[in-house]
Amino acid sequence: MTPFPSVLESVEDLTVNQIQTLLTLAENIERDKIHLTSQNSLKAPIVYTLFLENSTRTKLSFATSALKLGAHYLDFPLQTSSVKKGENIEETLLTLKAQGADLCIIRTNENNFFKEYKNNPPLKLINGGDGVNEHPTQALLDLYELLKFFQGGIKGISGKTLGIAGDIIHSRVAHSLIKLLPKFGMKICLYAPEYFLPYEITENPNITVAKNKNDFLVSTDLVYLLRIQFERLKNTEEEITKIKDSYSVQFGFFLSDAEKHQRYFMHPGPVNIGLEIDLSLLKSKYYLGHRQVESSIPVRMAILLSMLNNQDQNLNPKGKNAAVINYTTL
Repeated sequence: MTPFPSVLESVEDLTVNQIQTLLTLAENIERDKIHLTSQNSLKAPIVYTLFLENSTRTKLSFATSALKLGAHYLDFPLQTSSVKKGENIEETLLTLKAQGADLCIIRTNENNFFKEYKNNPPLKLINGGDGVNEHPTQALLDLYELLKFFQGGIKGISGKTLGIAGDIIHSRVAHSLIKLLPKFGMKICLYAPEYFLPYEITENPNITVAKNKNDFLVSTDLVYLLRIQFERLKNTEEEITKIKDSYSVQFGFFLSDAEKHQRYFMHPGPVNIGLEIDLSLLKSKYYLGHRQVESSIPVRMAILLSMLNNQDQNLNPKGKNAAVINYTTL
């Protein structure tokens, strides 16, 4: 089997078998079927988060996952670091490596940030979201949640259609899902204003585009909502105000939509209440966003375990004691 990569930039860095193994490991973790072997705390892995963009769910779930595994977790103090003095990220990573760090989860506004590190990484790296490119760990936990929702394993999701609605062009999560889900037989239907619809991905044979909300809901089995990423828009304040005033009428979703079509809704967060989703839908049984957050812990624990234990000889030469987290399946 191909070794688990030491740099997880994209969902395409993993084979289908690796993804299935990863999700099985996550399921065993969630069901308390994994026994972590006690070890000397001085040899426990050191895991950093280095987030150059704001985050709640991704950063905290990785922190929680690392601590649950018995790793030493530290959050890189960006505002008081030498990055503010002009130090580049490569030098920062080399410094972390010299201080004993084993793995770093990075979020950045730079697209394709991780490509230059793939052949010679300073330490193990996970993409916590790079610009509008990808967010692979979010897509993997979403796949895990889809498997639980539809049941029946891979056969349960094969042939199903996930509807993705909202600011698709700026969504790194959507870009990862579009690459990931067809590997497991899922189709995708997009629904968004033209200015939020990337033309290049609509040429994909696994993707259709709905022209109105009713057609969208009828043709999908479950809906994945995305917030408008106002921080990435180049529009004037007046244009943004017009978007806010008109968006929810055509592209927002309400409890009545869920009840009429019996559709459930996922959302990676944070939510813009009153734009892509109304409060009554958010508080209803049809909203699965909190289940996604719950799934983030076992999946990210599984990702950390798989990366820390991949025995990469380039990062851990023979004769050098690598920090690993040993476990057995009960």
